[in-house]
Amino acid sequence: MKRIKERINTIIKLEEEIKSEGKIALQRLQDRLLAEGGPVIENIEGDNENNLVTFFYFAEESMDNVLFIPPVDMRNIQENKMDRLLDTNVWHITYKVRNDVYFGYYFCPNDPLDDDWEKRGDNLASDKFNNKVLVFKGEKGNKDVIRPYVVMPKAEPRFWTKERSEISKGKLHEHYFESKSFKEPRKLRVYTPFGYKENNDPYGLLVLTDGDEYINMLSAKEVLDNLIDDKKIPPIAVLFIDSTETRMEELKCSDEFGSVVVNELIPWVRNSYNISESPEKTIIGGLSLGGLTAAYLGLKHSEVFGNVLSQSGSYWYKPEGYEDKENSCWMSSEYEKIDKLPVKFYLNVGVLEAKAVMIDTNINFKDLLISKGYDVYFEEFKSGHDYLCWGETLANGLISLIGSK
Repeated sequence: MKRIKERINTIIKLEEEIKSEGKIALQRLQDRLLAEGGPVIENIEGDNENNLVTFFYFAEESMDNVLFIPPVDMRNIQENKMDRLLDTNVWHITYKVRNDVYFGYYFCPNDPLDDDWEKRGDNLASDKFNNKVLVFKGEKGNKDVIRPYVVMPKAEPRFWTKERSEISKGKLHEHYFESKSFKEPRKLRVYTPFGYKENNDPYGLLVLTDGDEYINMLSAKEVLDNLIDDKKIPPIAVLFIDSTETRMEELKCSDEFGSVVVNELIPWVRNSYNISESPEKTIIGGLSLGGLTAAYLGLKHSEVFGNVLSQSGSYWYKPEGYEDKENSCWMSSEYEKIDKLPVKFYLNVGVLEAKAVMIDTNINFKDLLISKGYDVYFEEFKSGHDYLCWGETLANGLISLIGSK
């Protein structure tokens, strides 16, 4: 995804129309965007792999600037400042983008153009011309955050995350779990597949952190129902563990949180449901810091988890005091210094994620695992560090780890 700084033909033509027609030309542009949707996607002559994508922001009042926040290189503030369309209240910016990806973005009007990203998060604006959005529910009275996204012309359509009305479906069972390590009872949900029976052979188990996000943003239940109905994986139970305000502490390789999972939650779910005790049938999974935690629990508790499903794992993480200059990935160094464990891996990372901290560290970890003889399925999916593809790639991960032969 590359910023195009030279004025493209679309902008040159708009400027000419504004000079000759004034507000009529602006109204025509706005009507077109409202009718057809934004952003404007155009072909590039002689280029079958990329498109030009132009975003427009109509300001309702005078402002000094509008910052565009793309999925990659977002911290390059000067590079992502939008241009004003002549002396109007309309701002625009154009990128060259792969034509097979999904990606999200924000506008930030009247941005201070500093490095205070926490404050910037309170000033994010959506795109009134784009009805494709992700909604992040505000917690404790905070407003919802709405993130628009783009589906490029050659992006693969969603398949596993779509609900199918005609198939048999599993059930979600809600529980609240008390632990001395939790400040308050933790919300859990257990998925049981269609036809679940207590007297069947014990079911395999998938454990996912960020449970609410998996259920409500990534359509994990629909993914499971579809995979099982298509006989891509055997019927499996799933333990969804919700995250709270302590997420950052719990999912940065916390031994206390790991102990709760292994010594409290796993015994509880096996006692409450017909769940196998075989590590080969047990998967620990998660996204971002949850992916990091999945790899860590595989490292520390291979007697419980024989499979790790890591989606955009945060392998940039280094504990305080780690200074190994030979290996930029702490997780790689942890696996490197021990004998090979009986664990299979599914790892993925998005092509639009940050290269140094995300893509390179995931590749580093993948390469180390392969060098040690691990069974690793690695995938680079066509999006960024967001919720646009993790639902679909959850299906890929499960097929790679426990797919029906």
